[in-house]
Amino acid sequence: MAEVIVLTLAENEQMIKFKHFFMMTSINRRIIVGAISIVTSFMLLTGFTLSNTFYHSAYSALEDSLTGQIYLLMADREFIPTNLYSSTQILANKPLPYSKDGSNTTYSQLAGYITQSDGTILWQSGTNIQQILPPVMPLSEGKIEHGKKIFQKYEINGIPYISLSIAIYWNSDTDEFPLIYHISDDLSLLNNKISDYQYSLWSNLIIMSLILFIALFLILRWGLKPLRDVEQEIKSVEQGKQALLKNTYPDELVPLTHNINQLIQYERQQQQRYHHALADLAHSLKTPLSIIRGNVYDNNNPDNYLNTVNDAIERMNTIVEYQLQRAVSNTPSPHIQYLQLTPVVKMLIESMKKIYRDKNINFDVSIEPDIQLKIDEGDFMEILGNLLDNACKWCKDEINLTIKTSEVSLYIHLTDNGPGIVADKINDITRRGVRADELTPGHGVGLAIVQDIVDVYDGKIKFLNSKTGGLEININFNL
Repeated sequence: MAEVIVLTLAENEQMIKFKHFFMMTSINRRIIVGAISIVTSFMLLTGFTLSNTFYHSAYSALEDSLTGQIYLLMADREFIPTNLYSSTQILANKPLPYSKDGSNTTYSQLAGYITQSDGTILWQSGTNIQQILPPVMPLSEGKIEHGKKIFQKYEINGIPYISLSIAIYWNSDTDEFPLIYHISDDLSLLNNKISDYQYSLWSNLIIMSLILFIALFLILRWGLKPLRDVEQEIKSVEQGKQALLKNTYPDELVPLTHNINQLIQYERQQQQRYHHALADLAHSLKTPLSIIRGNVYDNNNPDNYLNTVNDAIERMNTIVEYQLQRAVSNTPSPHIQYLQLTPVVKMLIESMKKIYRDKNINFDVSIEPDIQLKIDEGDFMEILGNLLDNACKWCKDEINLTIKTSEVSLYIHLTDNGPGIVADKINDITRRGVRADELTPGHGVGLAIVQDIVDVYDGKIKFLNSKTGGLEININFNL
């Protein structure tokens, strides 16, 4: 059973490879197969066309040559009748100047003869000419048109020949006394010449095709090299050897590599956002958890304890929903309504008083009545909540908060009477994981959250040491 399963899996794998090959999923294979098909078809068409053209041209030239020779034969062999109306005709016995001669290489294979209508040979150019005569076509088998050229191809003893015959009626009025002039040539030399040409033609075409295939392969390798470079760079990105695609690519691949880099950056931003969201969630839950932990049960007023716990739990649910929304999208909704800031500020200060009640902090709050800002409630609570929590942690006993507006901006001014921050660290406190004092409990996340949210709303935040001591924070938003 196990062997059957192994064989089935092997067959399926082979079938997948077979389908994969013929589906042409590889660009490289597609171009190679297409190039080979086009070049092969072109070379075959070219070869057959040239071969056929040369064949017909060679035979046409031979037929023209035979026609010229037969006209010379007719002019040289003078007709001398003994009796114009007798059936016997006698020709002058003159040898042809181009008859078969061992020293004559140009027309050494030509043979000429003249016959009567009944096939009787009146003259021939050599003694052995009868051995290569074509089939006789006497007029009794059918009337031959005066002056019509008739070409015949035939073989004798396996040797190919071609002949040209022309019937001449010397008495044009009565169509009597026809003479048929014949001239024959051995086709062996012509066929050998055609064979040599075809061999040379196809050999050259095959060599040219091989050279062209090699050139196409090299051009293909060179042309597709940028794609292989992209593949290698993507593997390097996957292995963490580099952050983005860095090489310079052809214009056709620039949009592709640009989009890949954007996708890589987007995915990393998403991962970073989820990571930050978890850190932000944990940091945001610290405040309601601190409220619950610091809440003291009073037997005389148990409802106050339960209300505080329920408010903290409700706040925790709100924080979770808010952080999940921030993890999905880091941009504010275009449908955000104006937020009344005074109730939120009062709620946050009350929470801080509960958390830091042992410090007995004095909050000096100055806020314009009915002041509004177009901001998500969760975002504003994150901003002001983290700033107040940080101020409460470092102050001695006093915090000053001022929120006011001008015609175009809303200002938040927050100070405490704590020790402030070392000057060389003040520009780094909004970086995640950076803390002004490593000995103090914390994660270095709160001010980073504030900076991220302020940036989302195109606001500006500035940290500096107050002249009276402590940290001074200034934020302004465009209205």
